[in-house]
Amino acid sequence: MLVRVAPDAAAAAEDAADVVETMAAHAIEARGRFVWAVSGGSTPGAFLAALATRDGIDWPRTHLFQVDERIAASGSDERNDTMIRERFADARPLANYHPMPVVAASLGVALAEHVALLEALTGDPAELDLIQLGLGSDGHTASLVPGDPVLESTSELATTGLYNGTRRVTMTAPLINRARSRLFLVTGAGKDEALGQLAERDPGIPGSLITDEGPVLVTDRQVI
Repeated sequence: MLVRVAPDAAAAAEDAADVVETMAAHAIEARGRFVWAVSGGSTPGAFLAALATRDGIDWPRTHLFQVDERIAASGSDERNDTMIRERFADARPLANYHPMPVVAASLGVALAEHVALLEALTGDPAELDLIQLGLGSDGHTASLVPGDPVLESTSELATTGLYNGTRRVTMTAPLINRARSRLFLVTGAGKDEALGQLAERDPGIPGSLITDEGPVLVTDRQVI
């Protein structure tokens, strides 16, 4: 794992945006498009806002998906989609944004169509260029949450049980590990213990399901 330590959370957000900008250029040069996914939670907001300022990215050739999403009404503060639109998609309308269809009348059908779009862009099975991940204080990443059957899922997308009051749809470990690159963005003192467990490949946390072959970790912590 390549570790990049920033002096604070704001600098980490900028550093992560630098990583994405570089990877986008390489993917577009090699394959004509950049297909990636961003996680939810509180950490990615500043990172997405920083990324939206980058004029060097060929935005019409980028395709952004969600790593995970809460099953809640459109526009809800609980939705990761709300944050992504406010911090990134509204500022970069030429970028192709494909939110998870969690409010569809038939969730199963809608998710199957969503996977089919991923495969049309990246091949079958789906192989994204980059997946950005966070890390919760309990060691979860994406919405691969402790003790949930979703941890064992081999489908591309899976639905969790209740976690902090909502059910979620998440990319699974096999899909995440198949991506060409993974970028962990982890900031804040509350993540120190989980970050140490991730560095030690502690099998007791869901984050250990993610391969340590080639990921980049951007953090403002000195625990590694």
